Amino acid sequence: MKQLQFNLKLIPTVAFLLVFFCLIRLGFWQLERADQKTELNNNYKLRQSDHVVNLNIANDIKDQEPILWRKVSVKGSFKSEKNLMLDNQIFRHVAGFNLLTPFAIEGTGMSVLVNRGWHPNLLNREQVPLVNDLSEAKQLNGYAVKLPVTGINLGGSNIEIINASLARFQKIDLDEINQFYQADFLPYLIYLDPLKDDEYVSNFKLPAPDSEKNYGYAFQWFAFAFTLLIIFLRLGISRNDKSTK
Repeated sequence: MKQLQFNLKLIPTVAFLLVFFCLIRLGFWQLERADQKTELNNNYKLRQSDHVVNLNIANDIKDQEPILWRKVSVKGSFKSEKNLMLDNQIFRHVAGFNLLTPFAIEGTGMSVLVNRGWHPNLLNREQVPLVNDLSEAKQLNGYAVKLPVTGINLGGSNIEIINASLARFQKIDLDEINQFYQADFLPYLIYLDPLKDDEYVSNFKLPAPDSEKNYGYAFQWFAFAFTLLIIFLRLGISRNDKSTK
């Protein structure tokens, strides 16, 4: 008759326990991250259901906390002679750029960058994208969003002057923007909704759109832990034959 016995050695057992519990902890950490992102997105959706913020009459439009991720409306004028290409913007796994144009807010002395949409990279960097004149637009609607903090500075100046009405930036720095345009900009930008340029597409997204990925990562860590447990048990079990009469 065969009996199962565990042949457990101290060092392999300790190593197994350390790795096993690390994998389990990583799985729960990913679940926590997913829950945090879900809560953040739920808060964003609640903000969308709030009343529209009119930036012309809001008390303190420089205070971004009560305004971010909410629908906004604003009257003023585009400074279409000073457009900006924000380079190195990936959308749906395709490299491209965002077209930004300053908008002077009527009655406040403030300006805000307006994201007019995303466009895939042109065939070469010497090509100039189509930029429509929006100087006649006096009213716009959209969403207030944090200034993007990511970007790649490929060396030298962050600003590349393309022509008299267009410049290319690698990343957004508020102090640099204020100095470049000689204006006082709000610490957030507006994503137009709806867009005013048919050649561009909206790449507006939730502040944390990929919580599903974290659930997937959690499943992977738990699967690794389960696999390790099976291997440990199989290697630790020995079979002893005992004959019975």
